[in-house]
Amino acid sequence: MDRLPARGADRAVGPDTGTQRLVRGELPRPFRGEQGSVSQPDPGREESGRATMIMPPVRSNPTPEARPAADTSKATGRRRGTDSARGGRTADDSLDGILPVASSAERGGDRGQEARAGAFAEPAADQTLPNRITDWIIEHWGARSGNHPYIPVVLVVVAVVLALVAWILGPAQHKQENVSASNLTAQTQTQTPAPAAESVAPSAPGAAPGTAPTGTAVAAPATGPVARAATDGLFPSGLAAHTMAEVNAWAQFRDRPVDVVVTYTDRADWDDVVNPWMGRVFASYPGTLVISVPLFPDVGNMTSCAAGDYNAKWRQFGRWLVNQGRGDSFVRLGWEFNGKWFGWYAGTNPTAYVKCFQNASSSIKSAAPAARIDWNLNAHGPDYDAYSVYPGNSYVDVIGIDSYDQYPPSHTVKDFTDQCNAYQGLCDVIRFAQQHSKLFSVPEWGVVALNTVAGGRGAAGGDNPLYIQQMYSVFQQYAGSLAYEAYFNEGDSGDVHSSLVNPNMHPASASMYNSLW
Repeated sequence: MDRLPARGADRAVGPDTGTQRLVRGELPRPFRGEQGSVSQPDPGREESGRATMIMPPVRSNPTPEARPAADTSKATGRRRGTDSARGGRTADDSLDGILPVASSAERGGDRGQEARAGAFAEPAADQTLPNRITDWIIEHWGARSGNHPYIPVVLVVVAVVLALVAWILGPAQHKQENVSASNLTAQTQTQTPAPAAESVAPSAPGAAPGTAPTGTAVAAPATGPVARAATDGLFPSGLAAHTMAEVNAWAQFRDRPVDVVVTYTDRADWDDVVNPWMGRVFASYPGTLVISVPLFPDVGNMTSCAAGDYNAKWRQFGRWLVNQGRGDSFVRLGWEFNGKWFGWYAGTNPTAYVKCFQNASSSIKSAAPAARIDWNLNAHGPDYDAYSVYPGNSYVDVIGIDSYDQYPPSHTVKDFTDQCNAYQGLCDVIRFAQQHSKLFSVPEWGVVALNTVAGGRGAAGGDNPLYIQQMYSVFQQYAGSLAYEAYFNEGDSGDVHSSLVNPNMHPASASMYNSLW
């Protein structure tokens, strides 16, 4: 069956330059390198607290209580009295039936013979058990019985101290609780579209056609469940932006801090990628950055990437993340790879794409281990089956989807539910992420105006508050496994015209968003 036209038709045609405004799927840096060209944060607005993200408190590790100092005072009470009594015994005395006490002259004779013969006396009934055991041990070692501390008491104290040390050093005492992909239980909500019960069985990446690339293999990074973006709300939320002024305006519009900002590097050459502009523009931003980077810039190609020729560049990018204090950023690596509008389109050579992604992911993580790699497809697979080129769990931390109200639009709740559960729809991608024990993300989403290419074909929803409400319901239902979501607020010509703020192109949708967020 013929597919509906790809969303790429809504994109502006022309070279990617630093002066080009937002194009759906890319946010280039404006006028890079010119003094004063980048909008700076509004000091007055930041002081108001509206656009400043309130970071959750950091839970400190539990610290054990200091053990009391040892008592160095002289022995008192029972211990001193017992020692005095034992000091008055004569050679003819016995320790109440433990081992016979010989005189100093006899110690080398009769006692030695009795010991060799095994002639040990039976304990007396009137001797306390701890004392009898202690005297027997000391006598057995060849020392003088009766002159000993309370060894059982000492042993008990030592045992208690050792147990306390083991408890303090035990790993269970330092267990941190984080919201991660291991906690994927959805919160039950009513009247909310839920993914269908059937499971998805994606093809293995190795089954995809293409010529296997050559080159040095890169070891897979050590991966595990990662945390969501920091938030004080139910789920991490933000927008795509390229200035702090846009971030501040969005925070003011919804009266809530912006948890994440989705950004896009330029891609004319490698310098645009490994030393991107957002490090300077968002230096004061306290939230989490989502950095969209191409698998290679305009001067690169998939074959060289698959061969490992760009691994050093990706390690350089990883070092940049760490040096900027952004080592835990989400890296949206080669986003929307299943659409033909980018040079890293997976359908050109699926096997090379998989190897290219693996090389880039491993190289970034080797320099920035805390970076969170986001494998980000476009909804409904306009040109290629994304699941067939999944790079593997070792190379992916988050599975993302860009989902707009187009191809098809959601005019009713049933329309939304059907497209959400359709193959490679939002709900289907959530299901795919759960199968791989990964968080999911929605880096781009928004309404689509009727005066767009999609709208002219009857494939856009226009000002659609129902779509806004249904998206919120999905975010709410799966909040525990949602890494982040970001609205694509853009009003430039040739794009999806999704803007809710500056300008407000969809009043009903803006009102719905404001009431929910």
